[in-house]
Amino acid sequence: MLIKELKWKKEVRMDGEDIIFTAHSDEGRFTVLDRLTGWGDGSCRDTETGFKDALGKFWLASGMFDIRHFPELTIPEAVELVKKRSKHLHRCLTTAST
Repeated sequence: MLIKELKWKKEVRMDGEDIIFTAHSDEGRFTVLDRLTGWGDGSCRDTETGFKDALGKFWLASGMFDIRHFPELTIPEAVELVKKRSKHLHRCLTTAST
């Protein structure tokens, strides 16, 4: 199965400020959140992709990362990309805070 074949459900939250998309696969659940960040004048947005596996482990890749922009990836490839991006983000935050 490919990312483009998933059925994405759209949900609007926070009085229309945030939009979350969810899709389920045999491997787990993907979420894509388009949200206000709280920075600047209130118009700064971020997109994050999360993946929660069948065991409940969760990875989050932010920084304008939307897995739906990779429609030809297989689900396992998409899972690995989210994991890779989330690890990269974690390293950047850890490095920046020291």
